[in-house]
Amino acid sequence: MTFLSPWALLIGAVAAAGSVLLHLVALQRPASYLLPTARFIPDRRTLVRRMATRPRDLLLLALRVLLLLSAAAAFARPVLAPSRAPLARVVLFDRSGAVQSMEKAVTQLRPWLTDGVPTQLVLFDSVAVVARDAAAELQALSLASSRTAARDSLRVSSVGSLSAALVAAGRLGPVLAADADSVQLVIVSPLATNEFDAATDSIRAHWRGGIVIARLTSDSVANVARTVSGTLERALSPDDPLAPALRLVRVASSPTSVRLRRSALDARDTAFARSGGTVVRWDSASAAPAGATALAMGDEVVVATLGRGRLLAEGATIARWGDGSAAASEVRIGAGCIRHVAVSVPLAGDLPLRAAFRRVAQGLMAPCSGNRSSRPAADAAVARLRGPEGLASAERLADPAQRPPPLVPWLLGVALACAFGELVVRARVAPERA
Repeated sequence: MTFLSPWALLIGAVAAAGSVLLHLVALQRPASYLLPTARFIPDRRTLVRRMATRPRDLLLLALRVLLLLSAAAAFARPVLAPSRAPLARVVLFDRSGAVQSMEKAVTQLRPWLTDGVPTQLVLFDSVAVVARDAAAELQALSLASSRTAARDSLRVSSVGSLSAALVAAGRLGPVLAADADSVQLVIVSPLATNEFDAATDSIRAHWRGGIVIARLTSDSVANVARTVSGTLERALSPDDPLAPALRLVRVASSPTSVRLRRSALDARDTAFARSGGTVVRWDSASAAPAGATALAMGDEVVVATLGRGRLLAEGATIARWGDGSAAASEVRIGAGCIRHVAVSVPLAGDLPLRAAFRRVAQGLMAPCSGNRSSRPAADAAVARLRGPEGLASAERLADPAQRPPPLVPWLLGVALACAFGELVVRARVAPERA
């Protein structure tokens, strides 16, 4: 057993010793007389103090000593079986569209999860998700990255957010600090320019230590231009709710154009995607709007009355709802892809005319993987992110509102019981000496 505040034990021991010394001082009471006026002419001293070799009122003394010691032990905050590791780690793994070779990224991640240090893994793109089991997540990433068909399901096409990842790390820091002396923060990412925002530096300042940057090599980074709209295979009907938003998109039938389908796909659509085209299945226009919500794609955010459909296939996430769930996904097939959009556009209103929604709609109509940008961030921005060298100590990361150890309430209960017992015993002893 150890005590987090051992100085309280010393104070309690001194107070208990003082209580024992006071009980060794015997006070002799004056004699009793029949006439009340005789008390003014005492035949001896009215009060005599002398040291006794044996303390009086042993039960009362025991209660007082136990009261002082139990209260001191409660304030000392005992811990029965502390198990603190010398080091714990938080790893932020980038799976956004800035990463081109997910297999190489997983290879660079593996050493940070297999060296025996207790580690929390955070997967981030535009949102951050804490993995429940880092070892199991690493195994799943390794298996999926080794298969060509599954690599794109690991990487999402949305822009990564270092701010969201740092917020997740800041929440995990105090949790790990409760069981470790120091906490290390590692970022495995290409650190693209668009992954930084105005809040990154201020959020970084809340991490009380340095950050280890495991930057992905240049051949693992996608060098794709920013979102551009493609060319539609055929013109939209004037009654289509998406027609106003896509009126500026050119129409040109070619193997690499974008085919918009408002109903179920067939074999011709699959063949079109395999030949290098982009098939967008956006068939949720007839669904009833669910209410006001937010839709984000890259740097564009739309807040409007939109309906949330159900994604028919899992794949690389390219757009998200305000709560972080996927609103559109992309699955690679051959040289092209099939994109599923679960966004319901209302038939009435000016939403298709808004500039922000037009940019989102045109991004969803972009050719496969055309919504990623990975220009490397400047060295100054990376240096600010790295910060000073050194680990974050548990004392600096610890939550100031920590809960008391389980023994503290019981010790306080013993102290209160002794205090109550002391009052009862003292009330019984006083009449006997009167």
